[in-house]
Amino acid sequence: TMESNEIREQLLEAERAAAAPYVIYPKDPWWYPVLVGFIGPLLVLVFTQTIGAFAGKTTWGALPSLAITLIALYIVFDQRRRRGTMPRGKAPRELRGVYRWYFTGAVVVAIGIGALALLAPIYVSLPASFLLAFGGIMWFGAAYERAAARVRARLA
Repeated sequence: TMESNEIREQLLEAERAAAAPYVIYPKDPWWYPVLVGFIGPLLVLVFTQTIGAFAGKTTWGALPSLAITLIALYIVFDQRRRRGTMPRGKAPRELRGVYRWYFTGAVVVAIGIGALALLAPIYVSLPASFLLAFGGIMWFGAAYERAAARVRARLA
């Protein structure tokens, strides 16, 4: 039994090390959700500009898409700099559901923003899309932190 306890402890230590990049990191600055929220209105502009291009109207070209790309790249590189690493491998089981809901929710939010861009006036679709994107990232942050706390408690 002494050997089995040692093996169990080694396995737990290996699991702690694998989970660390997912659960030990500095808190995001307050303005991160606001920055991500701006992706919503930019998506509205992408949708409306694309529709305008097909209708033969003058468009702003790729500026909204470029802005979305720059925001995404900034966040990715900033996260790598602040965390020192990006998590690799299988996420702890408590976080997998959060990731599934996040990716599913991102698709639903993008479809909703597309529908807003098509059906609502721009003065409605821009603020509503900001709130959708902002609310989605706020939900993700809170759900992720709750799940990460469960991981830390399980591996303590």
